[in-house]
Amino acid sequence: MAQKDITLRVLKSIESRIADKEDIEVKAENIPERKALVVFTGSNIHLKDRVKELRELRDKGIQISLAFSFMAERILDLDDIVRPLRPLNIYKEEDVFQLEDLVEEYHLLIGPNITTNTLSKVALGIIDSFIPTLIWTYLYRKKPVYLDFSSARDFLGVKSDNKKINGMLDSYVKTLLEMGAVELIPGRYVEVVDNRRATSSGSVDKKIITEKDISALKEGDKLVLPRGTILTPLAKEKAKLLGIGLEIEK
Repeated sequence: MAQKDITLRVLKSIESRIADKEDIEVKAENIPERKALVVFTGSNIHLKDRVKELRELRDKGIQISLAFSFMAERILDLDDIVRPLRPLNIYKEEDVFQLEDLVEEYHLLIGPNITTNTLSKVALGIIDSFIPTLIWTYLYRKKPVYLDFSSARDFLGVKSDNKKINGMLDSYVKTLLEMGAVELIPGRYVEVVDNRRATSSGSVDKKIITEKDISALKEGDKLVLPRGTILTPLAKEKAKLLGIGLEIEK
């Protein structure tokens, strides 16, 4: 009798887990743009903050899988990333051979710690390793790509005073943005991703102002921004250069 009770409890537990899994799968199928491939390169600058923001995205319903570059596997503490994010899957350098399947399975790509190396490779079309190849392919296919460039701009955690280096980095960032990438603003990951998805469906008035938007204005112009508008770092620099006044709508 006791053996029968144990068997029934085990079967009931298995049945419950299967039902829960099926329920999750149905919900995921009914919600578009819910699977993201998060790519990590070899920078640990502000990594805990980035992981926290990725957790917020996950808590908003975006299912996350992780992809690590060769250097990321050796430099980063993978457990500090994997444990809080609880990814669906983990991919590494050798998974470059699954490229077609990855691009097909994951609707959007997120890069929270893009290094100068990865930034320059993609901008120059050098796709000789896993993460640059993934980013290039997503952009090539016109699939959503969200990249945080602050790790490249703050090499070793410090901004450079070298104007030539800063100019080169800005040029690479501008190239990726022109290729279709969206810049992730530290502290505002959820807002940027939600804004892009909502804007594509025409359901909100919020907008991301880029350098291109600022360049279309005349020197000395004044731009009044609705509350919730996101201004990229390059847009801020361009506005300062052109003497364009920025004001938040009251």
